[in-house]
Amino acid sequence: MFRIGRLAIASFFLCALTLTAADWPQWLGPHRNGFSPETGLLTTWPTSGPKVLWKARGGDGYSSIAVAGGRAITMVQRDGKEIVIALDARRGTELWSTPLGKGYKNQYGNGPRSTPTIEGDFVYVQSVNGPMVCLSAKDGKIVWQRDILAEFGAKNISWGLSASPTVEGDLVLAVPGAKGAGVAALDKKTGRPVWKVGNDRAGYATPIAVTVGGRRQLIFFTGESLLAVSSEGKQLWRVPWETEYDCNICTPLVIGDRLFVTSGEEVGCALFQLKADGPPSLLWESKGPKSSMLNYWANSVHHEGYLYGLSGEFSKRIDLRCVDAATGRVVWSQEGFGKGAITLADGHLFITTKKGDLVLVRATPERYEEKGRVAILGENRTVGTIADRRLYLRDREQILCLDLDKGN
Repeated sequence: MFRIGRLAIASFFLCALTLTAADWPQWLGPHRNGFSPETGLLTTWPTSGPKVLWKARGGDGYSSIAVAGGRAITMVQRDGKEIVIALDARRGTELWSTPLGKGYKNQYGNGPRSTPTIEGDFVYVQSVNGPMVCLSAKDGKIVWQRDILAEFGAKNISWGLSASPTVEGDLVLAVPGAKGAGVAALDKKTGRPVWKVGNDRAGYATPIAVTVGGRRQLIFFTGESLLAVSSEGKQLWRVPWETEYDCNICTPLVIGDRLFVTSGEEVGCALFQLKADGPPSLLWESKGPKSSMLNYWANSVHHEGYLYGLSGEFSKRIDLRCVDAATGRVVWSQEGFGKGAITLADGHLFITTKKGDLVLVRATPERYEEKGRVAILGENRTVGTIADRRLYLRDREQILCLDLDKGN
């Protein structure tokens, strides 16, 4: 069987040459895979956990934190309004806040779902209610806004728009889920629609971009399929992937020239071989309620040939698993771990659980090795951000910054 660890790691570091290691500018980090290239992190904790450098007022919602240019930017809901806020990344002081409109209420949680994307002097955000908005990173002033539901004649999905903006060249990718505009691209400078493709219903996953054989592919995980589009708006391929309630939530994970996809609702997972021309080929799949990796909303990460993820159903037991990425075989499983989210850095998994624990686990196929656990948050579904050897966390009330510098 093939091995994919070295290829994936090489691709991470080739891309990292053009990025600042201290930045985490978008959903799931520099490469949208939940991986931080930073090293020298604190991986032996006191019983109280890493030192808390600051706490700041947050608000309701599940937007994670983007960090770049000295700013930590997220979205919250306060006093019935959806708001973008920017904090000083080192001190936690609020630099600016910009209301986007009315808030959002849902039986499974209120507030925004998507994460801001910081690119240079601009911040791109997707409101849970429809507007895609470009703001000035300096002062939060709105540069342009375009309601993708009204623009393309779509209705909001059951649990609110959740896909984060993906900036690709001069485009911002969006998922309206409309007839004739299942997916779309806007001009990042003006918000003007550039192209629209397909009829797929919207899912909840964020689009990604990957280069295969020298060709760029923009990959969307919609409510119905894996859909690849060229930068010019031409459909390249489509692989049906239907999940009950259109709950395709996890962002597809690129591992070199391969693509790992997973869904809950007893659907399961698969690994595909991407191709420069034509649809991907299936390398392996593990489907059904006994799938080796059944990720509902928390993304898996990849480290040295192995996948690590929280596997289980929405209302049933959820375990932390290590899976051989080459075969789909479960290597080990830690029972009863519960819902949570994973960030990978310096050979370790930094896990935040729904009930508010922060857990440190060594990323190794040898065995489950827990190295630290501390109760630090309230109810939480938000993945942690690692930037400049700091860990940024949030729950539905506050934002925290923890010191991960081993030298301190």
